[in-house]
Amino acid sequence: MVIASNGGGVLYVADWGGAIHRSRSASLDDAEFDKLADDLPQFLDHIRRCVVSFVETGATGDL
Repeated sequence: MVIASNGGGVLYVADWGGAIHRSRSASLDDAEFDKLADDLPQFLDHIRRCVVSFVETGATGDL
């Protein structure tokens, strides 16, 4: 199930076990995904850390 997008076409999906994966490209044709978090709370914490880092340093995080 798609749960988020970065606005540029990269998708974040949840698998049946609850793990969150990020698409490697903006295309769903032959899309490949990398595991980003074990569950939704871990994914949301990762987003929070990226936002805090951006506010403090102006650098975008690795999301």
